[in-house]
Amino acid sequence: MDRYFPVIKIHGAAEDRGRQHGTLLKERIHQTVEFYQKQFQLPEEQILGIADQFRKSTMAFREDISIEIEALAKAAEVDSLWIYALNGRTELLNLNPMECTTLSFKKQSLMGQNWDWDSELEELAVILDIEKEDGHRILTMTEPGMIGKIGMNHCGVGVCLNFMTIENYQPYGVPLHVLLRTILDSKSLREAQSLITSQLPGKVGNILISNGNGEILDIELAGDEYFSIPVEDLFVHTNHFLSKIDYDLMLFPNTVGRYDRAKELLNRLDDPSIKSIKDILKDHGNGTYPICRKRFSHPWLTDDTSITVTTIVMDLKRLQFHITRGNPFDNPFTVFSLKN
Repeated sequence: MDRYFPVIKIHGAAEDRGRQHGTLLKERIHQTVEFYQKQFQLPEEQILGIADQFRKSTMAFREDISIEIEALAKAAEVDSLWIYALNGRTELLNLNPMECTTLSFKKQSLMGQNWDWDSELEELAVILDIEKEDGHRILTMTEPGMIGKIGMNHCGVGVCLNFMTIENYQPYGVPLHVLLRTILDSKSLREAQSLITSQLPGKVGNILISNGNGEILDIELAGDEYFSIPVEDLFVHTNHFLSKIDYDLMLFPNTVGRYDRAKELLNRLDDPSIKSIKDILKDHGNGTYPICRKRFSHPWLTDDTSITVTTIVMDLKRLQFHITRGNPFDNPFTVFSLKN
């Protein structure tokens, strides 16, 4: 396997972007659909019924994104409802919070995270380099068929995501990954906030949004509710709620262990920098629940294997996107620039 993620460049209007995505990643999209068909562990009729609600909500919210998704599905020769299901994978996988450690250094306009998930995704994930008709450019690490995920744009707006869970969750509204793409389509943090606020209910997870001016916003999504979390100069979020959600943290030792270890490392920092954020994300000092995960037993995955698929660090001031394929302890960072 190559040490670097493929970079897939798409450009133009929504239909053009979708067609390019579906054509260039056709085989990977089919593999990704097959992967999630196993992971969702729901009857196909139920999955596609939820996906149809995602389709209707997305069309009402962002017609251009619906056009992009439909063109993507057509080019990849996949039922478009499965593409909506992929973009709603976070909602459909509301299971056990064992994905991802996110960090931000507010004054330095740095943010980054580990994306911990099934080892199969290390071979499937890609970097999308998107240029829209107006010249707006996005770099995002994503899964084939998903229109956006963790990433940043040329305006210095970046976004990270943490998977979380609540009891008795029923998804509604647009898929979370459509909101991530909307953030990446935004020219400022305030624009992103204004666009997504009406669509926050119906989802579960944590979204961290920042920009090159040191502004930062952390939002915990908890079904019908959402909470804005105060962000310190040095901030960490894993996969449990920092707000008032009441549940037994002892049920989730993995996320608490990573959070506590990251806080310990942050408290030791004298000079927050790109290097120090990378050092924390590659730490495996907590041998039971390491921040950097080479291999971990995951009870909800069908193959029982979770790893750090990628580490991403974004310098929103310098417009640099740093990324590894595989865990950052064993693999090098590649640096991309969004400067003209």
